[in-house]
Order: sequence, then structure tokens, then C-alpha cells
Amino acid sequence: MIRVALVQNAPIFGDVSGNLSRVRSLLATRKESSPDLVVLPELFASGYQFVSRQEAMELGEPSGEDGSKPGETVSFLEALSRETGGWVVGGLPIRRGSRVFNSSIVASGGTVRAVYDKTHLFEAENRWFDRGEGPLCLVETPFGKLGVMICFDWLFPEVTRTLALGGATVIAHPVNWVLPFGPQGMILRSVENRVFSVTANRVGEESRGGLPALRYIGSSQVVSPAGQILARASGSAEELLELSIDPDLSRDKRVVEESDFFRQRRPELYAR
Repeated sequence: MIRVALVQNAPIFGDVSGNLSRVRSLLATRKESSPDLVVLPELFASGYQFVSRQEAMELGEPSGEDGSKPGETVSFLEALSRETGGWVVGGLPIRRGSRVFNSSIVASGGTVRAVYDKTHLFEAENRWFDRGEGPLCLVETPFGKLGVMICFDWLFPEVTRTLALGGATVIAHPVNWVLPFGPQGMILRSVENRVFSVTANRVGEESRGGLPALRYIGSSQVVSPAGQILARASGSAEELLELSIDPDLSRDKRVVEESDFFRQRRPELYAR
């Protein structure tokens, strides 16, 4: 069994320090001091509704991958992983030279272990961010392989399937969901791949630069390989969810005794 914590927050656009302070306050309420996995939303400290690429560049942070000093949000994620002794996944804009990505950091032991750049950009993100070039993100952990995808990636079933085929037992899924069908859709992704999905969303509204107003639907959740909603947050409040899961349940790909999802695949018949 591993202990999981999900943060559902309501960031104010551009107030990185203030947003991080609020997340610290939410985390301070946790009952379990040493979760094995903490998942935070997509762009959880910057806010989501950018109105220009310049804004994305200005709020973009160095990840420290090249030995440079990491940005404020990256340092926060590193420190949280050191404090908890667990693995931490959270989303932020990452800047590399003249490029900027909607990314997620995976940290443990006070160190960045992986950076995943969002592969499938949603709506205006295509104007502000560069598209991730892969590979998809799988990280070895003491509780098995951890897969990472970001928000709109979920609507491309190949992403979850590829992570599951690669051995993921748990998929961390930072999101900024505004579409209503995401929470229910992730039930299917968990069932068809027999994996745990841990989805962290935000709440609140943003209306900037004359763009259509965005209302975030919350409903952060953990879904079992059998499709059970093990925990789900509200649609409007900041919350911290805590629960225990058994990643080993993801290793059995049978839906019934003689029907194994992966053994019965027929990839030679599928479109490429």
C-alpha cells in the first residue's frame, strides 16, 4: 500500500509566491505527514489563462535540468519531496531558451527526476506553448512505474495505453479541466488499462485579455483499476484528498478470469 495526497487549489494568475503559500497551507492540513505520492494540478502556481506567449515566457521557469538554478515552483516541488520523503508531481511552465512548455515535474528526495512536456496542447495553449516532443513519461519508483500525463493528453487513449504497456501501475494526471466529461472519462481510462489514475484539478474562474471566461470544475479524483472512484473532491472548493492505494492491483490485467486486456490485444489489426 502507498499513501497518496492530491491538492486542489484556486490559483490567482501570475501570483506564484502567493499561490505556493496557499498550497503550503493546504498541505499543512494533511493527516499523513509522509505521503508516498503527492499530485498537484497543471500550472498550479502560475495560473492557466495566458493571453500572450510573452506572458508564458515571463512565467516560465528553468527546471534546473542543465545545472542552472531552478525556478521558484521547481524549488518548491523539490523541497516538498524532501520534506515528505515521497514522490511529487506538479505542473508549471518550463522555459528553455526561446521555447516554453506546459510541463510537469517529477521530484523525489529533493531532486528533479523527470520533466514531462505536454504532448497534446488544448485550445489557446497552441499559441502560447511549444508542443512536447516526447518521449512519454515513465519513472521507476519504489512502488512500481509511475506514468505522467497532463490534462488534454487523456483524450488521446494511446497515451494512457502506452504508459500502461510500459508498466505504469499509477498514472499521475495534473489537469486544469473545464470540460464536464473529464472525471467520468478517466474512469474508462483506468478500466481499459487496469491502472490507478490520480487526477489533480483546480477550481475557480479566470477571465483575462478578452478571452472567453474559464470555469474550472474541480472534482480531483483517484480511480482504481476496476473503475471505482476511491476519492473525489468537490467542484468548487480548495481541498486536500488523502487515501491509500495498492499499486500491485494494477499488475493483473484480467477483467474476468479468462479475459486479459493485454494478453488478448490484436495490435496487428489496429490502425496506426
